[in-house]
Amino acid sequence: MKGSKDFDIVFLYSGNPLPAMLDMAYYAHNSGLKVGTIILERGRGDLILDSSLVNYELKVINVNYKSVSLSRFMSVPLMYAKLNSYIKNNLKRGGIVIPGSYDLLVYIYLIKLTSNFFIYYQVRDLHALQFGKGILPSIIRRFEKLMLKKVDKILVSSTGFIDHYFKKIYNGNIVLIENIPSREVWGNFKFTKSNLFTIRIGFIGIIRYKESLFQLIEAVEELNIQGYSFEVFFAGGGDTSDLKQKIKQKEKFIFQGAYEYAKEIIELYNKIDLIYSVYDGNDFNCKVAMPNKFYESIITKKPILVASNTFLASKVEEYGIGANVISGDKCILVEKLKQINQENSWFKNAQSNLLKLESEDLFKSYEISLKEAILIK
Repeated sequence: MKGSKDFDIVFLYSGNPLPAMLDMAYYAHNSGLKVGTIILERGRGDLILDSSLVNYELKVINVNYKSVSLSRFMSVPLMYAKLNSYIKNNLKRGGIVIPGSYDLLVYIYLIKLTSNFFIYYQVRDLHALQFGKGILPSIIRRFEKLMLKKVDKILVSSTGFIDHYFKKIYNGNIVLIENIPSREVWGNFKFTKSNLFTIRIGFIGIIRYKESLFQLIEAVEELNIQGYSFEVFFAGGGDTSDLKQKIKQKEKFIFQGAYEYAKEIIELYNKIDLIYSVYDGNDFNCKVAMPNKFYESIITKKPILVASNTFLASKVEEYGIGANVISGDKCILVEKLKQINQENSWFKNAQSNLLKLESEDLFKSYEISLKEAILIK
């Protein structure tokens, strides 16, 4: 394949990509484009590559760093050489390169100075350094603004990213591709009503935002002592040792590690009654992001709990599909969970509202966005 110059589009990811990111490459391939994908494997182990969505050429480059570190900066010349060689030898003239993170955009910006291709910058999250205060964040934003002059299109997963960040530094084409799961994974899902004698709360995804997870553990254990019946199901990669150390009622908490999304996600959601998506309410990215759990709530008909004072909370309230709590406040969470089986509770109203929402509307919206993002230059 090397030197064949036959790729229409190349995707670049740092670390194992989220299913929605792989889904873009899957869609491009199924639309008749010749696709190449490069993953910089950092060995973090928090995500399993969703192999069922890989029907195109995939190149994995192992790197010796996991986060921002000296070794990461030391690797820049070698990584630039490898990416430059791959793109110049394999991408058609006038093709598309889609970097999936800020650091990869830096490489592609430099490569484009001596090459002819389109850059579509895919943004799933914003790094703290992009919106922080101080000299370093200011430099990072200025450099990003400079790089965006070479970017032909930005692909974002939340209108919050547009309104609160990119409209301040970019005047070009921005396409919203929400974190809606694909029809291929969820199209045949069948809702079944749960027995709510014991409520099982699920946190499904990378194990992070620990303060809100400690909040959940403390609230559930307090409620069980009071005579309520709750369980918690954690599924996802990441360090759980501190969570397990915190837990006293071991039999009430279930842990499953990293999972392969397309193969396992429906089974995981069938094990829970309530989606816990309370992230860090003080984190700017969490304030403006729209995680896939919102859409999975609509598809699975499972109510969702989210952090207060976030864009996500406003959408949950608008659709009436759950409730919000202050991140880190155990007492408020306890009161919300107590209300679940009360008449006309937020939980029962959410169940009713969810049954009125059609998953098909989400799938169609997602497919239209993919077409606009990938197929329309």
